[in-house]
Amino acid sequence: MTYPVYSRNTLVPRPPVPGAQFHTAPTQSFHTAPTQGFHTAPTRGLRIPVASQVQPPPPVQPPPPVPTKRKRSRGPLALLLITVIVLALAAVGLLGAEFYARTVAVDKITSATACFIEDSEDSVDVSFETSPPVLMQYFDDRYTGFTITTNGSHIRTAQGMTATIAVDDLDLNGDTSRRGTIGAIDATVDWTSEGMRESANTALKEAIDEYLEGSFLSFLSDWISTDEVVTSIQTDPSTGIVTLEGMFDSTIAVKPQTTADGGIKLVIQPDSFSLGGGLDLPAEDLQEKLDEMTSELTDNKYNLRADSLEVTNSGVVGRFSASDVDIPPSDGTSSGCLDM
Repeated sequence: MTYPVYSRNTLVPRPPVPGAQFHTAPTQSFHTAPTQGFHTAPTRGLRIPVASQVQPPPPVQPPPPVPTKRKRSRGPLALLLITVIVLALAAVGLLGAEFYARTVAVDKITSATACFIEDSEDSVDVSFETSPPVLMQYFDDRYTGFTITTNGSHIRTAQGMTATIAVDDLDLNGDTSRRGTIGAIDATVDWTSEGMRESANTALKEAIDEYLEGSFLSFLSDWISTDEVVTSIQTDPSTGIVTLEGMFDSTIAVKPQTTADGGIKLVIQPDSFSLGGGLDLPAEDLQEKLDEMTSELTDNKYNLRADSLEVTNSGVVGRFSASDVDIPPSDGTSSGCLDM
């Protein structure tokens, strides 16, 4: 009788137990089913990984911490820098405002002066004193001091004349009776010899034209050129006399003088007027034309008076002044030039 053989566990042998008894199979025969084969477990030993050889899974990295804004403390240095920046910005703003106020004030005074002397604004320069700031004066509409310099070819009808004018305390806060006030004006006027010659030319030509008008010699008005009436001029500082020489050996000697009302006058000296070409022009007629020319230079609406006149080798220098001047309201004339 054949018994089935079972595979033994070869993995872990078990020691025999002492005294253990096994029953034997019966010896009698009986019919059994055909022997069925069984797959035996592989006898090869299984490789069990050693714990030291097992790679542990990578550790889980915690998420990075969320950065938090640290409150920065403003130390003394930071506060100092902020203060410096603020002060610098304020200084820049003040400088810009000062520049604007100075520009506007200069433009206004330049325009007013050009209107007064009847010349272009390019012939006028205005400069303010460095202190106080013009910005303060601009808001107050009151200017403490500035200087005007003219460098053009004429002042009104006087050719070759320039002036340097110092103005103190211009107050434009007026009322219905006056445009404002001027504290003081000091002016130095330089009238060149050539400018005097050109101005006398114009005055003498007008006097000749009026003298010849209606006479049989009226054709000479068109024949005589204005620039040829007075051809040369001589100044004598020792006597203060200016001698004009012209066509046909004409000579006129004049002396610059101040008048009682503060004006200036070119006074024709006695027995010094000799007009050639057989013209018998009265000296009084020429004196009238000269007076018309010089009267336009001193407008006593501003109480501007001639203090002195000095004949030099190159012309005449006059000094003018005024104080406590009331600026009249605009009337469409030169007084309206100060409507700034």
